[in-house]
Amino acid sequence: MSNIAFRPHHFLCALCFQGKGYSPKFIENFTAIMQQLNAAEGDAVQIEVVAETDSICHPCPHRREKKCTSQDKILQLDQAHAAILKLRSGDILTWGEAKQRIKQFMAIEHFHKACEPCEWKKLGICEMTLVSLQNTSVHDKKFNK
Repeated sequence: MSNIAFRPHHFLCALCFQGKGYSPKFIENFTAIMQQLNAAEGDAVQIEVVAETDSICHPCPHRREKKCTSQDKILQLDQAHAAILKLRSGDILTWGEAKQRIKQFMAIEHFHKACEPCEWKKLGICEMTLVSLQNTSVHDKKFNK
């Protein structure tokens, strides 16, 4: 399989994915991506950073070609996450390296600011996952389901 493409904010979204989403096709696609990333060799999977819709967005009902119906909000999320995680469009890193960057750079106060416009934030899943990550090894079984 070729590289998975991620928008910058999707690195944290992937780490926190709980099988919920915008449509059954979206959930099915995201689940398949996470099965690949959470497999025994998942930390070696390469992810390319993109500045447009990505592998996760592909079946999203909000996708309009290479943009989102909430493009301004998505760009705000991407810019904040790219700055915090030190990502640029075109960068290629492994899932293991991505988890390490999240652990190293995404302090809880950064999360609250960067994810403020996200409707999923209020569920608390991402905050709990991030706190747990900060307290474990990124190679711990908990993050390699």
